[in-house]
Amino acid sequence: MSRNCFLLLLAGCVSDYEVVPEPVELHPGDVTPCDFTRVENTAFWAYDCNPVFTTTDEAWAGTIGSTAFAVTEVVGHPFYQLWYAGLPSESIDGQYGLGYAVSPEGIGWEVHTANPLLSEPPNSEAWDASNMDQLVAVWDDRAEQYVILYQGYNLDPFINSWGLGVLTSEDGQRWSRLSPEPVFDLSMPVGDVSSWCWPLGLSLRSEGGYTGYIAGQTGQAMSLEDIKCEVYTLEAEDVSSWQPRPQRLLAAGSAGAWDDQGFGSLAVASLDGTDYLFYQGFGGWIQEDGGYISSQNHFFGMAVGSGSGWEKQGPPIPLNNTASGDIGSVAAHTVGDRIHLWVSDVYDGSQGVGYFLFDPIRAAEEDGQ
Repeated sequence: MSRNCFLLLLAGCVSDYEVVPEPVELHPGDVTPCDFTRVENTAFWAYDCNPVFTTTDEAWAGTIGSTAFAVTEVVGHPFYQLWYAGLPSESIDGQYGLGYAVSPEGIGWEVHTANPLLSEPPNSEAWDASNMDQLVAVWDDRAEQYVILYQGYNLDPFINSWGLGVLTSEDGQRWSRLSPEPVFDLSMPVGDVSSWCWPLGLSLRSEGGYTGYIAGQTGQAMSLEDIKCEVYTLEAEDVSSWQPRPQRLLAAGSAGAWDDQGFGSLAVASLDGTDYLFYQGFGGWIQEDGGYISSQNHFFGMAVGSGSGWEKQGPPIPLNNTASGDIGSVAAHTVGDRIHLWVSDVYDGSQGVGYFLFDPIRAAEEDGQ
């Protein structure tokens, strides 16, 4: 419908149809270019034309790193937004930027012509001058702003900073750093947590404020195998004050399990009164040049909410493309009567984002239950 006709309708013109703000419930495969195929005997369906987002041919973003998603409603229909950290090469140090893309259905993405919307600080001594990654995003309808929580660091040996930063935006396009300092120092021990790993996820609290999920290490590690990045929470009444809770929310798997070193990303979504936690778990470390370590053997798992916390659902769910496991960031949003997921992974040697559906009702119907 054109804008002029809409204005005329408001002014009282007569029409033989009406605008209905409620979305029509359809299976995404009925309206997308490709269908979805069930992943073995699970309740997950993979989009047949994955990946839906890869490199963008933008000179500043030759490499796409961390991604963050948000789904909001416009006249009752979902509107998908994606933010991504980009680097001009495989380097992890400097020259990064924040990109933005939008999609009407979560599959075809149009990048913003003004990308990057935010670049690395001009001051090389800034605490986050080296990189911005592990992005997690949320739309706060109370404060009427988008919030991105990220891990930033400066690898200069004379600075060696590492913390959590906050970005805010009213429209998802014009972003500003909350402060010139991190909102939380990841090197600061709290209770039994000797150090922190990275942010994992972000959600709104029903009573207002935010819950951030963060990976933390308990005790002193004598070897790489002793480092376990387990799930804790950060609570915030507003974006400027983040307080960690020392009680562990979810433990790494037992020795020898596929996720025995911890978690790299997670997303929480609810469906039909049940809470689900989707996560990237990993089972190994690599010692990198420059004095830092990186995780490896990343696979996809799920936990279900219970009265006592979260219950993991057994072995990894086979959404991974590579045998070694290269699952990256995980985003999940409830749209209609299913949960939509975007999971980064390696596709034909390059990092990309895959699109999946979690639909336990359809799975039960197909299984005759």
